[in-house]
Amino acid sequence: MSDRGVRFDRRRCVILGLGLGAGGVLAGCATIVPRSIDISAAQLLDALGRQFPLNLRALDALELMVATPRVRFLPQENRLGTELDLRVGEGWLARAVQGTIGFTYGLRYEPSDRSIRMTDLRVERLEAGAYPLSQSRGSRLAAALAQQLLRDVTVYRLKPEQVDLLQRLRVQPGPVRVLPQGLAVELRPMG
Repeated sequence: MSDRGVRFDRRRCVILGLGLGAGGVLAGCATIVPRSIDISAAQLLDALGRQFPLNLRALDALELMVATPRVRFLPQENRLGTELDLRVGEGWLARAVQGTIGFTYGLRYEPSDRSIRMTDLRVERLEAGAYPLSQSRGSRLAAALAQQLLRDVTVYRLKPEQVDLLQRLRVQPGPVRVLPQGLAVELRPMG
């Protein structure tokens, strides 16, 4: 596995090249004890893009489809901002309505499936048709529904080779930090 995407703590590294033969010393001691897993903007957008389009159903009659995620990195708030195309299907409505929804959220690591998930989602903008729904009662209902339906959506899942490396190094993912152009998942010793 490539060590790309993993930042190393050189003060604590261990040289493992003793049994590797002639080219056995690992260059620069950049082998073990990573401090974080770095996820680039491109990796995040690729993983997030595979989650959409997402079809959701609310209140047994309202069908929502969200697609085409556009992401903003908000490192000063340790949050991501995302805007999605929204389609509210027929049901309670006479016809389907197109629009957009914009929200911000924090991130958390979920050990059960090794994923990074949305948390503390806040809808900041909602437009249906040509009308912004910023102040209406319907807007507040739609925002509450979106918060329920999009809560805990997976934005990234660690690859099997990343998980294998972490297990060999006896470290586990901790808090997720938002960087200007990506994410850093802090690693901690297994306890």
